[in-house]
Order: sequence, then C-alpha cells, then structure tokens
Amino acid sequence: MVPYTRGAEYSRPVAEIEAEARHLVDNGARELTLLGQNVNAYHGSGPNGAGWNLAQLLGHLAGVDGIERLRYTTSHPGDMRDDLVAAHRDVAKLMPHLHLPFQSGSDRILAAMNRKHTVADYLAVIGRLRAARPDIALSTDIIVGFPGENGARLRRHARTR
Repeated sequence: MVPYTRGAEYSRPVAEIEAEARHLVDNGARELTLLGQNVNAYHGSGPNGAGWNLAQLLGHLAGVDGIERLRYTTSHPGDMRDDLVAAHRDVAKLMPHLHLPFQSGSDRILAAMNRKHTVADYLAVIGRLRAARPDIALSTDIIVGFPGENGARLRRHARTR
C-alpha cells in the first residue's frame, strides 16, 4: 500500500547523507539510524555518479570520524543482498540488530498480502544473517487478522507449536 500512497522510492545521494551525518556528529550525535520504508533497497548516487547500495553506504559512513554506531530500519527480506549480509559481519560499527518484518508465517497469507517472499525465503535470509553475524538480534512485525485468516486455525496452530 505504501508505494501507492507515498509514491515511488527515492534514495538521497551519498554526498547529501554524508554531509548530514557529519553535521549531526559535529552537534554531538554518535549513533546514526538510516531510515526508509525499505531502506535496504537504497540506490543513491555515489561520489562518482554511479549507484550505490546500502552496504556501500554503511561502509562509507563507518569511516566518518565520530560515528560510533550505525543502524538501519526498516528492511525487506526480498532485498537482503549478499553484500548487505556481509556488512553485518564486516562493518564493526553496524550494530548486531536488524528489524526484518515477516508479517505472516503462512505462504498463502503472504501471497494474499502481495508479498513476494515465502516463509522459506524468510528463513533462508535469517540463516544467512546468522552465518555472517551469529549474535545478531532480530525484531519483526507480524500482521494478525489479515482478511481471509481464520482465527480458530491460528489458535489451533499456536497450541501445536
């Protein structure tokens, strides 16, 4: 729904984000959280004009003196690229936390929600993240009561787990 109400995703240029980060650090900030509806789909223009992804941006911002901690939210399981997973291992200032919504544990409901990932896809992303950063903490969103879900079936499923 969000792309239809807010419009197409837009990524700010790296230089603009870096300038803001430096301004924030100059005013006492030590931790930065990169925020976007789907931040791991970031595709801003880098210093040479070529497109940069979130992993590149995080690595670049980690080099800014004064930044001690980096975070980002909200991500999408379908856009969790290998280089971003590797950043969780390689960028020391990237905190071992990720908010990764799964929204439903049912492939049928995910499809009804127009999500392009399955439960198996989501679990594979978790496996890749844990392999790269075993201590990573995860938080999530779960949508309960999506149209077409059956409350009795959900309660029965919860009791059998």
